[in-house]
Amino acid sequence: MKRNKVLFALVLLTGVLVSCNGSNNPVAPITWNDSLWTIAQGLQGSNVKCGFAESGGNLVTSTYCKLCEQAYIVISKNDGATWELDTTFHVYNHHDTGQITDPLWLPAPMVFINDGTYLLAGEGDVYHGDIYRSTDNGVTWSDRNISWPAGDSDQEDVYSFCVLHGKIFAGTDDGVFVSTDHGTTWSSVNTGIPKISFHHPPVSALVVLGNSLFASTWGFGIYRPDNDGASWVTVNTDNYSFGGLATIGPNIFAAAFNDFGKPWTGGVFLSKDDGETWQHVDADLPDHGVNSICSSGSFLFAATDTAIFASSDKGSTWTDVSSGVSLGGAITVLWSSASYLFASGWGKIWRYPLNLSTGFGSNDKIKDSPKLKGG
Repeated sequence: MKRNKVLFALVLLTGVLVSCNGSNNPVAPITWNDSLWTIAQGLQGSNVKCGFAESGGNLVTSTYCKLCEQAYIVISKNDGATWELDTTFHVYNHHDTGQITDPLWLPAPMVFINDGTYLLAGEGDVYHGDIYRSTDNGVTWSDRNISWPAGDSDQEDVYSFCVLHGKIFAGTDDGVFVSTDHGTTWSSVNTGIPKISFHHPPVSALVVLGNSLFASTWGFGIYRPDNDGASWVTVNTDNYSFGGLATIGPNIFAAAFNDFGKPWTGGVFLSKDDGETWQHVDADLPDHGVNSICSSGSFLFAATDTAIFASSDKGSTWTDVSSGVSLGGAITVLWSSASYLFASGWGKIWRYPLNLSTGFGSNDKIKDSPKLKGG
């Protein structure tokens, strides 16, 4: 088993660092009211650790039961107010034991991406990964006809997704892979990313800024590709446990849980020049172990083990927007739809209505997610 794979899988399982792609929707709150935070229903205590996507009016995410080592894909048809395991959900896993049905037997969560044609799910665990597709907005899934590559001993694990110029990029436990046919076939694009112990570093997050793609790694810096990912250059060599990435206008932000081996010494980093230089923008944060970040309009959100913080000035100052809310544990995932900010952690999903917040401008436009085939 790959040494890097085991390390990164342990990180995912313990909830210390979970990476998710930072969304960048045009809606932004100006004032906050703690009473507007609500807990989504129907999860029955499962651990929601990573992966949200929107398709055809449905939201999907994954939940995980560490004790029973079962993971579920759950779906919401009412903007995340309630979640349910659809009884028609099936996955055909030809790489393992044939057809399997609910629950999925996965010791780690899944990540999702909507490429405008399909809704894709990426699986990552300590044994093998896989790619699934849905043509009906997350109700049913299949890995049929998908050629997901194998590593030296097993399938590559998937930790992040991104779409650029019609290509789907997947961050794995062995660098980056790309598909030009909606996830049917994949090829490695790791030129320029050094090998660590015979393998490329695990890519925890991917994000697009203009025509550039950025990839953050667990302990081995941040990379930016030339030629649409054909080759990569290092833009940040800090030895941090980089997780989430997010953008606001021309600015890119990176979250780190720690300096490798030094807990709670991470923070939020900002680059204003396409990744050429980076600076800390977390002096105002009381907790520098940042699990996840995302953006909505001009607001940046950061989640730590103790609270959720918001910044309207690109990280110069931060406000605790979860004060008075009983989180019940570390927040490991932040994600924003057009209407809500979602925060999830051990056993719960909270949401905050962004479009009901003071300051929602009449000129802001909410773009609908592209409909999928069969949706």
